[in-house]
Amino acid sequence: SYYQQQHPKSLANEFGIEVLLPIIQSFHISVEDALHTYVQHIVYQLRNSIAYFNNNEIQHQMLITGGGAFNTYLIQQIKASLTQYHIDIVLPDEGTIQYKEAIVMALLGILRWREENTTLASVTGAKRNSIGGAVWIGQEA
Repeated sequence: SYYQQQHPKSLANEFGIEVLLPIIQSFHISVEDALHTYVQHIVYQLRNSIAYFNNNEIQHQMLITGGGAFNTYLIQQIKASLTQYHIDIVLPDEGTIQYKEAIVMALLGILRWREENTTLASVTGAKRNSIGGAVWIGQEA
């Protein structure tokens, strides 16, 4: 049902663990086949989303970061799948890939401290923009 929802939408890691993984495990296939199936699922869903929004007449770039950027098989499959859409895959330097989450969390912390929105309705599909998280100032002894 998630894939039928209108954009914008946001997806948490729990979806993969709680929904997709049990489906793959139910087939009792080898680890290699399960990993291949999961990669193909990622590629298929990515390609479908891009096809929905893409203008094939101009060249685009897609930045891939996070742990998946180290998965050479995944990256190879994404590249092969997206060539028809004129999309070049860009992998940043290793440091950016490794520390992206820490950098993003630091940015979110600064935005929270400044009381600026950190959740955008245009990205997540939420009803309104909001400020997520909390700031712990501590207390005097």
